Amino acid sequence: MNDLNDRNFYIFGNTTFAQIFYLFCKENQIEKNIKAFLVSDIKKDKRNRHIIHGIPVRDIEWLKNESGCKDIFFAGKVKTVIDQMLPLLKDVYDGNLYYVSDFVHTIMYSRSMYLGYEDIVNRYSISQDLYETGLLNLKDIQSKQYYKYMPRVSVGYYPDHRIFNNSVRLDELYRHQLGDYSCFENIDEPHEVIYKCKIYMSKSHFDKELTEDFDTPYTETIQVGADLTDQIIAKIKDNTGINISVRNKDYCEMSAVYWAWKNDADSDYIGFCHYRRRFVIDESIINYIMNHQYEAVYTIPKLTDGGMREEFVERNYFLTPEVWKLTGEVIEKLFPEYSDAWKEFGKSFFLLSCNMFIMRRDIFNHYCSWVFAVLKEVDEYYLLQGIQCDNRYLGYISECLNTVYVMKHKNTLKKGFVQLKMLDTK
Repeated sequence: MNDLNDRNFYIFGNTTFAQIFYLFCKENQIEKNIKAFLVSDIKKDKRNRHIIHGIPVRDIEWLKNESGCKDIFFAGKVKTVIDQMLPLLKDVYDGNLYYVSDFVHTIMYSRSMYLGYEDIVNRYSISQDLYETGLLNLKDIQSKQYYKYMPRVSVGYYPDHRIFNNSVRLDELYRHQLGDYSCFENIDEPHEVIYKCKIYMSKSHFDKELTEDFDTPYTETIQVGADLTDQIIAKIKDNTGINISVRNKDYCEMSAVYWAWKNDADSDYIGFCHYRRRFVIDESIINYIMNHQYEAVYTIPKLTDGGMREEFVERNYFLTPEVWKLTGEVIEKLFPEYSDAWKEFGKSFFLLSCNMFIMRRDIFNHYCSWVFAVLKEVDEYYLLQGIQCDNRYLGYISECLNTVYVMKHKNTLKKGFVQLKMLDTK
């Protein structure tokens, strides 16, 4: 920490994470170098605090007339950095913005394990220089762009060394599991509309009202579980044509996927999102994807630190150990060529979540033929025995299989990723 002894800096935020980073500075006797806690707008701070630990609280506008401090340490949510921090700082601050949430996570972990700070500092740099630790400078355009396409988690450049090899960056682990990919944010040049795309947005009569509208092009609402209610909330319903609408409580949004597979014969590209979870994508990006014959598009994968079996079975109890074991046995029986991918998935760290994707027609047909064959076999095993499983279990299995499919075809599938937008309910 010698480097910080001679530098003044700011801490952005007054949340728990910011407080922990302050305590870290205090224990290393560098709290005197903290010139201010920064907030977006001090007038909106409900606690109306202007001093914390004897250090002034200032808003970003205050930076316009300040000089001397070239570093801000930010401990908070990724979304806050991307959506709020960088736009606000653009015109008032030309220094560095360092993301330290991963650092704070480690501090919290070490405290819970009764470890000292020495191990934490050594994790980042043998030289004890915080500025050579691989902390991400979000003001640097290359780092910023790189980070925006990393998994949606509150970690920094390198994952936790207790779980991963600390010499391997996240993007290297990313590609190892899922293969090469492209990321889409902005497509400037216009593209001719050659192909037909339909993105189905699953919506149930149980769904709550949203606080905001969010439009995605080529999107049509499909009512899922329509066979289980007399209410009509959409023109397209999953209980028409060939369908599994009556099983929506077990299949979840996959009843919409099944309906499209069996009944949409016109679309060249078919996609799926949810009433609360949407693709951050516009028409130019979709047309670019279709015209360049990308085979599948997903939202940026989610990272978990304990492996996917732990995530689904031991940690969140989405699936029972018996269901997990049976799914592996069914894959081995019906599609043994996918068995290795399933086993690797159980130990892997990245998940293509929410059953959200946009696929070219041939890939979509191939995927559905595979995934619904596995789900049907698992389902029939329990039906024949008269066993009632928990609702949604087939939906959770399909979420796993979505990633397994990509892992199996990671070296051949031409794929891309876009951001996910989560909408709030009233």
